[in-house]
Amino acid sequence: MKVLAIDLDQTLLRTDKTISKATQDVFHQLKTKTDHKVIIATGRALSRAEEYMEAVEADGIISLNGAKTIYHTQTLSEYGVDPDNAERLIRLLLALPDTYVNVTYPDVILTNNRSLVTGDHVHEYTDYAAIEPFEIAKISVVSQHPELIRQLDLDAYHCKLVDNAKDPNYFAILNNKVSKLTGLRDLCCHLDISLSEVIAFGDDYNDLDILKAAGWAVVMDNASDDLKLYADDLALSNDKDGVADWVLNHLLISD
Repeated sequence: MKVLAIDLDQTLLRTDKTISKATQDVFHQLKTKTDHKVIIATGRALSRAEEYMEAVEADGIISLNGAKTIYHTQTLSEYGVDPDNAERLIRLLLALPDTYVNVTYPDVILTNNRSLVTGDHVHEYTDYAAIEPFEIAKISVVSQHPELIRQLDLDAYHCKLVDNAKDPNYFAILNNKVSKLTGLRDLCCHLDISLSEVIAFGDDYNDLDILKAAGWAVVMDNASDDLKLYADDLALSNDKDGVADWVLNHLLISD
């Protein structure tokens, strides 16, 4: 048995945020012909990933960059930002010029710019009074002044900054103990397997820790060149169904 830990955006998903019928067919074959487990590893909350999990018959999800990990219906681990630190940090971010802040809970997202994120689970806020500091899993920031974000002393809030390879103005802020690797380790412990049994697929900096730790790292052709340095294999781009192509040629045809 292998565990496939697969990023969503710009990896499994095409640029238009869809999963092709061809990809769905490959994953149906994988589930019916092998005992491999499919795990989505994403910065998204579960509510924004469920339709994609269903499309590829996923067994679980490492969501919110590792802040919450679920296997089938069982929550294996959950890590949030300390409420006091969250309140102080969000107030600070909201005071910065030309900066928008999304506050992500396990099932709901609050945003002060509705154009940044879509979905029924998304609600708009106008000031801090609408924000409940408890159970915050991730804080996302879009700023026209990224240098101001990079200058923040996030250690003082027991948090860390995660860059986005595709958008230099976008950042994720997480509990400093959390990463996709945190969730992957929790999952491997639950399944009683080692990280060497994991095949990781990714395209961005928040995938780097699982790419480096997994037994086999597959990096998308549309990833940045510095990420490709960590690849054991390169897959076709996300718009060419690169994940499905790799799975078909390495786990189905080869079997």
